[in-house]
Amino acid sequence: MLKEYFSTMQQRLSVQQTKGSKKTTKKAQTKEEFDAKKIIKLLQDIVPNDFIISDKKPVDASGYVPKTVDCIAYFKKWNIVEQMMNGHIPSELVYGTFHVVDCINPQQLPEILNNVALTKKLNKFAETEESILIPAFVIAGSSDIDMPQLKNAILDYYIERSIDNTLEFDIMMIAGKGIIIKDWREKRKFVALETEEDTLLWFFILMNEYLDVDKKHSLDLRNYVKETRRYREY
Repeated sequence: MLKEYFSTMQQRLSVQQTKGSKKTTKKAQTKEEFDAKKIIKLLQDIVPNDFIISDKKPVDASGYVPKTVDCIAYFKKWNIVEQMMNGHIPSELVYGTFHVVDCINPQQLPEILNNVALTKKLNKFAETEESILIPAFVIAGSSDIDMPQLKNAILDYYIERSIDNTLEFDIMMIAGKGIIIKDWREKRKFVALETEEDTLLWFFILMNEYLDVDKKHSLDLRNYVKETRRYREY
């Protein structure tokens, strides 16, 4: 039952499994299938009900706003949180970030991984009492690289540039092809799985395991007030 549901959803998402007219080019299918609004709607359907999927950018207490993230999953603590924060979402309320790409190829892969690293710098320079690491998910419609080679290319990128392992992505999903998962039990290890028609199903399960964790991030709004003003006291 669960498998059939996600298989049907994936057929609408995956460029590689799309069976359209012969006159429809693969490029045209990719552009249509990976419309940002469609991806946001898909994610909203498969995240826990407590979360909102939004293309708003997160902000941490230091004022850092990564422009490199496509959308986020955040806990809706107040209805007016976006208005309060000038259109941004406090990082303490963000439980996942998403990077959406049409196709992963050798030329685009470095840009994808760099965007994730820049997004994961959230809270790195904020003066907070607790360390907050936000999971990063990469969603791709297709890939020009086979799964074993893609896993090795990812490792080579991180090692050659000495990227801090806390700035690596957590899950990469290539629709209809497979999933690459970061193994947090070791400092720098990834597992690549060719899940094919079950890809969206396992992405749903694994992603929700990250989002369901009760992080209990304490949002101290005082950290977001930068003015040092003394008030008359009586």
